[in-house]
Amino acid sequence: MVDLPSLIFAWMEFMSIQKGQRPNTVMQYEKTVKAFFAWQEENDRTTDSLCVGRDDIGEWMKSLFYDQGNVSNRTRASKLSALRSFFSWLEYEKYRGDNPTKEIPSPRVQETLPQKFSTEELRLLFAAPSRDKVMGLRDLAMLKTMYAAGPRVSELVNLNLNHVIDTGGYIRLEIMDGKGGKSRTVTMRNNPSKALREWLLLRREIETTDPALFIRLKGPARRLSAKSAQNILKKYARVVGIDDAEVFVHKMRATFATDLYDSGNDHCPHCRKAINYVGILEVALLLGHENLDTVMRYVGISDRVLRKTAIPDRRFNEIESE
Repeated sequence: MVDLPSLIFAWMEFMSIQKGQRPNTVMQYEKTVKAFFAWQEENDRTTDSLCVGRDDIGEWMKSLFYDQGNVSNRTRASKLSALRSFFSWLEYEKYRGDNPTKEIPSPRVQETLPQKFSTEELRLLFAAPSRDKVMGLRDLAMLKTMYAAGPRVSELVNLNLNHVIDTGGYIRLEIMDGKGGKSRTVTMRNNPSKALREWLLLRREIETTDPALFIRLKGPARRLSAKSAQNILKKYARVVGIDDAEVFVHKMRATFATDLYDSGNDHCPHCRKAINYVGILEVALLLGHENLDTVMRYVGISDRVLRKTAIPDRRFNEIESE
């Protein structure tokens, strides 16, 4: 019988090499599968991957809900997906003749409207960092990059110095190896470019071999973690009185998407001919999304769409003039 660690390692190799899964995905899946078998052992259930049955999976899902506090349907669906992958691989490699997760229903994930920062909230956030401190200049550059380029938090902290292309006016960011291995280039206008340029002058004076654009300023000068980036945003939210439970980098990404779309126009302001400076495809490109349905969730809360989709006053005038 092949031991469990060897099976997990071979499965991870399969995901990485043959399926081309991202390292973060592979590590998260590994963590979930190991946690499942640790739970099995703690509850005196089988730890033989070849003997795990549907009841074991079902009881684990109940435990996630009742005992471990993972009440989110999205969280439990994600964990079940990891187990499906592992047992599907065991079936594929002929270690098992079945997949015990096959008939386990995945928790239904309710789609919610994305949230965005208001103009006043952005104004307060950008005014919060101290301009006379190195940390304040770094944090302001981070906040404006979050808004002006719309990176995922992992993409933000993975930016290196050589990913910044300074044209002398605008700055272009090369967001490399994003979700799904895709890369893209985003242009930042003068205002955020100035904030980032001020940080770059200071960043290049800091002695470190780490190529990261945003680094720690306390302790060893190394790349900021995704958690640190989230905490920096939350810190300034608390300073200006925004509930930090409502603050996360992805909310800034949603604000980027909606404001980018709102920066377009459907009609020429002079001749009123139909035009479209910024469309859904452009927003999708700069977000790094292929699925337009995902992008439509952001566009759906934009002022530009909300104005267009409101019943016009002339219709009420028609009704009430009868």
